[in-house]
Amino acid sequence: MLDQIIPAGDLSEFVSTLWEIEEEEKEWQYFLAKVFDKSFSDFKESMKPQQGMSKQEIETTISESMSMINSFIPEN
Repeated sequence: MLDQIIPAGDLSEFVSTLWEIEEEEKEWQYFLAKVFDKSFSDFKESMKPQQGMSKQEIETTISESMSMINSFIPEN
């Protein structure tokens, strides 16, 4: 099989497909062992990355973090 895939230039796609299949299997095994309150499709949906932070949220987080750092006084 690899003798046909490599010359055709499809090795990367083949490896990516195998990776996706393996990840799906790991998710399924985890779901079976640990998740009791959701369907598999709901579980998979909850695993998707959440929406990123807005620029305002990032600036607020940085500002609050800097405030905490600046107010920190280590004990001697």
